[in-house]
Amino acid sequence: MNPLLSMMGGAGGNNPMTAMMQAMQVVNQIRQTGNPQAALNVMAQQNPNIKKAMDMCRGKNPEQVFNQMCQQNGMDPGQFTGMMK
Repeated sequence: MNPLLSMMGGAGGNNPMTAMMQAMQVVNQIRQTGNPQAALNVMAQQNPNIKKAMDMCRGKNPEQVFNQMCQQNGMDPGQFTGMMK
């Protein structure tokens, strides 16, 4: 399942229709605002999980977030990336 959709809450397990409807809601919200960042800001106001993810990433690059999350979960980032190669 898509992590972003699961963070939005109510993700219906393995139900592809639920996932598709949630994805369409995100697309429609982006279209309404005309700005993806503004749409994310609106979603963050409506959903505490999205706000938490945005706060976690604020001012950091993806590598920093990855390393921080690995350390919080007791994982070695180098070992994890080695498995992905």
